[in-house]
Amino acid sequence: MVIEIATLFVKDEAEDDFTGSFDEAAEILKRQPGCQGLRWGKRVEPALAFVLEVEWGKIEDHFGFRETDDYKTFGGLFRDYLSKPPEVVHFNPVG
Repeated sequence: MVIEIATLFVKDEAEDDFTGSFDEAAEILKRQPGCQGLRWGKRVEPALAFVLEVEWGKIEDHFGFRETDDYKTFGGLFRDYLSKPPEVVHFNPVG
């Protein structure tokens, strides 16, 4: 298993639009091969940053998703509300 953590920085005036559209985007993720679960929410600090945590069976599942039409749709639902590109890291949990 590998965990993806994405930090999404949202424009000041776009928080409501972002949260409304990200619910739909999360549904796209949930149906992807290898997606074993996810959660997302607003960071406590700094303001207007959200965190997405996705549990993938393996890293190749995430990279495979990036090559699909679903990925284009996923990003298109919220990309315009971001103030800068997401920061994404992956890690293998040990505990």
